[in-house]
Amino acid sequence: MKRAPLTHKRVFDDEDFASTYARKHKKMVEKFGHEYAAKLISRGFKRGRIIDVGCGSGGTAIVLANHFPHAEVYGIDLSEPLLGLAKVSTHLSELHERVRFELADVHKIPYEDNFFDVVLSINMVHLVEDPVQMLNEMERILAPNGFVFVADLRRSWLGLIEKEITHALTLDEARTLLRQSTLRKGVFSSGMLWWRFEG
Repeated sequence: MKRAPLTHKRVFDDEDFASTYARKHKKMVEKFGHEYAAKLISRGFKRGRIIDVGCGSGGTAIVLANHFPHAEVYGIDLSEPLLGLAKVSTHLSELHERVRFELADVHKIPYEDNFFDVVLSINMVHLVEDPVQMLNEMERILAPNGFVFVADLRRSWLGLIEKEITHALTLDEARTLLRQSTLRKGVFSSGMLWWRFEG
């Protein structure tokens, strides 16, 4: 399922836009970090490698690194300004020895098969050109007994208030996308703003 991305890469290469985007989404990405940390703790996760695919300014990765002091945390994104903000945050948090951010395309993740114990992606599905390829790559780099989390906006009437929602997938489109990918079996759920997948 290839589709036109919501925002061309050059928009995320604009430093002013990236700074505004990071500030606007800060609380949301940190909230996801705490939520996924709680889920991982409940599943017995303590150490290993975690990657945030489409990490933006790194808020989720940093929260996870704080929750799991024996884990290595990675993040990839195509926005150099957002990655710059992420790297500054890791230094301020004194986490730069355990948290790594890299410029990379989510359609071709530069890590070997089964490299990660946890793979997550938040608010990326509606932004990328080929979300099925991104999900396939997430599955490829995830260990057989690893955990995967995907969350994205769902299209609804709230698009009248928040323009980005108009570019999101419907719940049926999201389910179809997951079925078309090689992503392992898991649980699909939804709320007013989001759909989620956990495997």
